[in-house]
Amino acid sequence: MQTAANHKFAVPLADGLAVEAVWYPSGTLCLSTQAGCALRCPFCASGASGLRRNLHVDELWQQVEQARQHGHAIARLTLSGIGEPLHNLANVADFVHSCATQGLPVSLTSTGSPPQSLPELLALPHNGVMLSLHAGIAATHRRLLPHAADLEEIWSTFDSSLTTLSRRSRRKLGINYLLLAGVNDGAVEIDTLTRRLQPWPELTLHLLTLNPVPGTPWQSPSPATIDALHRQLSAAGINVRRANRWRQQLEGGCGTLVASQRTT
Repeated sequence: MQTAANHKFAVPLADGLAVEAVWYPSGTLCLSTQAGCALRCPFCASGASGLRRNLHVDELWQQVEQARQHGHAIARLTLSGIGEPLHNLANVADFVHSCATQGLPVSLTSTGSPPQSLPELLALPHNGVMLSLHAGIAATHRRLLPHAADLEEIWSTFDSSLTTLSRRSRRKLGINYLLLAGVNDGAVEIDTLTRRLQPWPELTLHLLTLNPVPGTPWQSPSPATIDALHRQLSAAGINVRRANRWRQQLEGGCGTLVASQRTT
């Protein structure tokens, strides 16, 4: 029987490493694409120990099969867990194509780094691609994603790709923006983000809140602040959404389970 709660579980790999996946009661299974992550974003538990290695295609399917063994019905997949899909693009592309032949929708989340690989990712038979940028201005982006590509280079590549896509295809794309109090929720940041998005009204902006990681200083703004930002962005013509109830649960994000097991 399906439950109303998320289920985060570790997936042991043959070489002794482990990754994790999260099943959401909406029918979405979130998969990891790497063991660890080279980006090592300071607010994220997934890359705290850096990159260990890429996952092979059969290890992506291993996460799917383990979820099914837990009794979870899977309606769709999202490659939004541990790792950067663009850093493992060959295996990710093979997996997405395989899923397409089986009628299993796949969405992906990426930092857009390296930008030169982004057009190839966008060309896959995906059900959606979200760029996790978390900043309006380059200095904030460098602080939050210190090992990612330059924000202006990512936007330039993304803009160029958008001009080649139909409006229908652009509706499958968007920006993830993890709100961090006192870091990226200020007027200059939000105004710059708004100007970047206004030429592309089909894109979706997802305002996300933090899944807390013990021992880190980051926190999300107050609900009142998030409400005000949502109203401001919506009034500016941005197609803005907030995290769904599954993502807001304590077990709504990847990375913390494997991280906690490393420290116990």
